[in-house]
Amino acid sequence: MILAKIDSVFIELTTDFKGIIIAINAGRFVKDNFTLKESIFTTCPFLIGTLEALPLKEPFSMEGMVVSSNNKEYNIDLDLFKSNESISVLIHDRTNVYKFVDQLNQSRNDVFFVKREIVEKNKELARLRKVADKANEEKTRFLAMMSHEVRNPLNSILGYTDMISEEVLSNKVKEYVGYLSLAGKNLNVIVNDILDLSRIEAGKLELVSEEINIKEIINNCFINFKDQQKNKEVVLSISTSNVIPDIVLGDEVRVVQVLSNLLNNALKFTNTGFVSLVSELVYNSDKTSEICFKIIDTGRGMTDEQTAKIFEEYQQNEINDNRVFGGAGLGLSIVKRLVEAMNGTISVFSELNVGTTFSVEIPFKKVEKFNGKRKEVSNVFDNNLLKGKCILVADDDFLNQKITTHFLQKVGVDVTIVNNGLEALNILNKKHFDVVLLDINMPEISGEQLIQKKLGFKKINKPLLLH
Repeated sequence: MILAKIDSVFIELTTDFKGIIIAINAGRFVKDNFTLKESIFTTCPFLIGTLEALPLKEPFSMEGMVVSSNNKEYNIDLDLFKSNESISVLIHDRTNVYKFVDQLNQSRNDVFFVKREIVEKNKELARLRKVADKANEEKTRFLAMMSHEVRNPLNSILGYTDMISEEVLSNKVKEYVGYLSLAGKNLNVIVNDILDLSRIEAGKLELVSEEINIKEIINNCFINFKDQQKNKEVVLSISTSNVIPDIVLGDEVRVVQVLSNLLNNALKFTNTGFVSLVSELVYNSDKTSEICFKIIDTGRGMTDEQTAKIFEEYQQNEINDNRVFGGAGLGLSIVKRLVEAMNGTISVFSELNVGTTFSVEIPFKKVEKFNGKRKEVSNVFDNNLLKGKCILVADDDFLNQKITTHFLQKVGVDVTIVNNGLEALNILNKKHFDVVLLDINMPEISGEQLIQKKLGFKKINKPLLLH
């Protein structure tokens, strides 16, 4: 007995050699289309000629044929067998199978086109990445060049401002000179921040790993800001844990930059109360010491919304912050990136009109062997060391020449000025100098090119110091 479900998807017929149906043996698939003693060609015209050509007693299959019944098309496969007396025809309904095959083929086609589109998109992304990298490099070069070009006149402004402040001035002029110096220093901060940010974005920020004294760094930062702090209504204090290692491996310049920026911000936005730098050892192992620096202030504080955006670039919480305090809103963004580059974390907690706490945690590698001797670097330069020295200054900027000459002659230096690298090279082969100060970008021969020619200097100038 054939199950009804199977019975409906096939039909088995027997015909003579001319296609006349002589028996309907089994199945019900489109049974109404087939009638005894009628031609099979009415429903299956594709069998015309095929039945006569069938080999004797050899199975023969046909696939992908189509028949119609009640205005509906069906996909079918046929199995044919020719005996000495008749032909057996077995018809299979493959409509659903072919439908799924079509869907599968369509899916395969879709996958193929999607894959091809992904490949094209990846090529386009690679091309755009190269364009972006090149643009980033160009931006970095541009900012580096512009920072140099901006610093030259800026240094002239600051230099001449210091020179003017040394003269006998009225109180009103002294006040104006003070404002001029403050504006110049603020602009210098912006230039440095932009250059730092461009280096970080270009992936060219390089951290050094050297022996540093954390306690000494903290103390120097405190002394520096203590001397600068003019507001008597704000108390600046430090608290440093005794268990913090004296010497660790790290980048002193960047650690100072982080702490100085946070202390500077705290002092700027605190009118009364205190600003405190608290340092603690939060984790210690054989190879690593993780130190937490907290900068706590009783300043104006921030809302939750302001706190969430505080590390974004060009972010300043009040519209007039730039005018009142200077800067471009890059400081904290740079601090965050510097801390992350040192594998550390930074967080902030603030309450409006109560105060703010910045917490910085940085893991420092321990020094494997430390003999207890460390070269002490004095922050105070002894001007007497330059007295009587012969110094060559190579700079094509007239204003820089005048300022440099003024400060060097002030401490008793014998100064020689040249306008470019070629003039410097010629005079270095004629006269002895103790120190040479070089501008990087000069006509004829640049400062870098001149340093490369050091081996060709006159013998008496080979050991000289070039800056």
